Amino acid sequence: MAQSNPGNFDQEHGVYAGSGLYPTGAPIHSDCHAPQSFSVTAPQESHAPTYSNDNREPSRYYDHAQQYSQNEYPIDKMHSSASYDPYNNDSGPPIQSQPIIPSSQPASTASLKSGSQLPQPPNHDAPLSPSQSFGSGLGNRTEDFSQPGKFGVVDIDTVYRTVPSNGMFFGPYLRYGNLDLDTGTWYGSVMIVIGSKVAPYFQIHPTNDIGQIRAIEARQIYQFENFRFFRYNIALKQLPGNTGQFWTYAITHQGNTLTYKFIVAGMQENEWKFMAFSCADFSLSVKEDERAELGGIGYLWEDVLTKHHQIGGLHAMLGGGDQIYADRMWKEISSLQDWLRTKGKMNRKNYEWTPRLEHDINLAYFFYYSNHFDRVGIRDCLSQIPNVFQIDDHDIFDGYGSYPEYMQESQVFKNIGRIAFHFYLLFQHQTTDEVLRISPDPFDLFTVTGNGWHFLKYMGPTCAVLGPDTRAERHRNSIIGELTHRELFHRLQNMPPSVRHVVLMLAVPIVYPRLTAVEHILTGVKHTKRAINGAWNVIGKATSKVASVIGAEKHAKTGFESVKKAFGKSGVMGSLVSGFGEIDLLDDLADHWTHARHETERIYFVRNLQEIARENRVRITFVSGDVHCCGMGRFFNPTYPDNYQLMYQIISSAISNVPPPGAVIRLLHNRDKIYLPEIGGKEEKTDTREEMIEFFERDVDGDKLDLRKLLPRRNYAIAALEPDGTMAWDLYVQKGGRYGVSERTQKYGPLIVPPIALPGSAPNVEGYGVPDGSGYDEQYRRQQMMMAPGGVYGPGGLAEGMNYMNLKH
Repeated sequence: MAQSNPGNFDQEHGVYAGSGLYPTGAPIHSDCHAPQSFSVTAPQESHAPTYSNDNREPSRYYDHAQQYSQNEYPIDKMHSSASYDPYNNDSGPPIQSQPIIPSSQPASTASLKSGSQLPQPPNHDAPLSPSQSFGSGLGNRTEDFSQPGKFGVVDIDTVYRTVPSNGMFFGPYLRYGNLDLDTGTWYGSVMIVIGSKVAPYFQIHPTNDIGQIRAIEARQIYQFENFRFFRYNIALKQLPGNTGQFWTYAITHQGNTLTYKFIVAGMQENEWKFMAFSCADFSLSVKEDERAELGGIGYLWEDVLTKHHQIGGLHAMLGGGDQIYADRMWKEISSLQDWLRTKGKMNRKNYEWTPRLEHDINLAYFFYYSNHFDRVGIRDCLSQIPNVFQIDDHDIFDGYGSYPEYMQESQVFKNIGRIAFHFYLLFQHQTTDEVLRISPDPFDLFTVTGNGWHFLKYMGPTCAVLGPDTRAERHRNSIIGELTHRELFHRLQNMPPSVRHVVLMLAVPIVYPRLTAVEHILTGVKHTKRAINGAWNVIGKATSKVASVIGAEKHAKTGFESVKKAFGKSGVMGSLVSGFGEIDLLDDLADHWTHARHETERIYFVRNLQEIARENRVRITFVSGDVHCCGMGRFFNPTYPDNYQLMYQIISSAISNVPPPGAVIRLLHNRDKIYLPEIGGKEEKTDTREEMIEFFERDVDGDKLDLRKLLPRRNYAIAALEPDGTMAWDLYVQKGGRYGVSERTQKYGPLIVPPIALPGSAPNVEGYGVPDGSGYDEQYRRQQMMMAPGGVYGPGGLAEGMNYMNLKH
């Protein structure tokens, strides 16, 4: 079998020519089938440079350096030196991705407007002090309540410069790669971003056996200005049987060592546990007092870390999109203001992409990631829980992919998208487009059309996670391209037969209430008295109508924004009329699977998934975010509610952003009975119905709820697997805020997702589904099973002793 070759380091492009994502011995698949067997061997000799601080013995890192654990790093004892100077290091020209510009103006000859010059990075000659190590102003990671963009345009070459909170490097970021089911090999990687030519020294060993310690070489995959991205590829043998194992990795730099640990499941362990989240930052429109009242960005992240330790370790965390919010660029970056002021569709479409814009947007995304991922709570989870990330619009900017053609195809939008995808691959997947194209590895990320990178990862023998990119190929009338749809189906059809459950990550929910009435109102406004050109009185009328639909006249002046919050949107310009010349709520609505433009694609997608579920006896569950509230929905057959057509929708949003107002939640609680048409059919009663489940009996304070389908509070989800393919989902919903409570979250669940009965066994269709669709009785029997001895929540179970709340009240 062909093997990946570490290859030679390309100094010009900052990548390894021919380098795979995993050490030599990882499989390369050209037939797009399930992973095949391969033998694990020691890494072969590589021509790539090896970085280390010295020639110390690998097993003695505890002796030669001061050691600290991941949560105890003493900033006051930090050793800083002038050699750590990411902005003033002799490293040659910065390495950037190539801009997309008209052929009449190639990148090599592009000139700055008005003869201006690109600013030089500031000179940091003095050593970093402990106070400086946390940054300042808008770059301060210790203060969650500052509002990005509230000062308007800023000097990004000052504000967007920051240094790591530990005084040495950004990271580490621990990423889950995949699992080889045949050999029992866990693949992952750790990435560090550092302003130094010397990579930190990296070692790893079983937590309880330092005798097995080994060093892993650093591989530079990219360089931005003087920051180098070092990746450490990890391949670990799972223990035989059902027993997991903790591993400790140590990073040594400047005479200090930081240690971190994470858990790797056993080879036959089916009982994986992972969390899911989305929307990990605040929107532009969120005011400082709102941020403070909620406890800041890191409040629930610290709760995730607590749960991680309580349950003996999460095997992975699924980031469902909006890991960062890059919308602020439209208010803060001066070079974008000229484009925003440009009149005329064709003028905007053909607006020149300049080296100044290239510099500013690259710097912006580097800052957004390095600063945000270094915040308290987030950085701790990123270093200890292997991450699996998916892109959504705010990782680029609000609504990207759903705007009119003249904007989506403009040089400004296309180049911003290019740079956003570049840094998304860097920070969220620890690779680059160049590396992936030079040495593709379908065992990790794969592309079909050349636009977008998707993944299929195994969470033990019985569960797979499919993550399609729903942004790269998105247009006004489609979400995923036809060829990509076919390849996704092909991979699902060729999974190992042990897989009983597929978690399908869709950044935007595929089961969610419609807001067609609101859209009709806004469509009328859009075509009345040139409302799109800023007729505020007309917009005011529309706002009042929206408020009356919601049933809250007090929202007459803010109803428009309130409805937008229901869809997780803030509007790129943070105003009622989009600065792009469209009523941006219409674009926000068009962003959803449930929009009329996407109905044909949605039917095609779900009906094909149903057929795959039937043929392969796999249960498919959707997990999504985006909408800033949590809930549970489902597709199901009313006659046989537990058959292959049952597909639950888990919605967990947002872990950091603010929830929509209660009036909007009332608007979303419609009681329409909606059926999924057949492919090519009409909207009529069919064998598949969709609905949101009344999952919430009481609010976090114990008060009974009238609206039980969606809960407008910050949250995250945790899933636990059982050997038979059963999956239990819990929602952890925020209780307190800035002033704290004894327990930060209230648990709702579990929602029990049953497996599909295998051939030869009794069909499991009895006892599920009740005429009123309440969702409680259908869960009761399986809840009792989970609480029984041996169940996940019962005595001896994985989650024994956790705060169980039976839905039967």
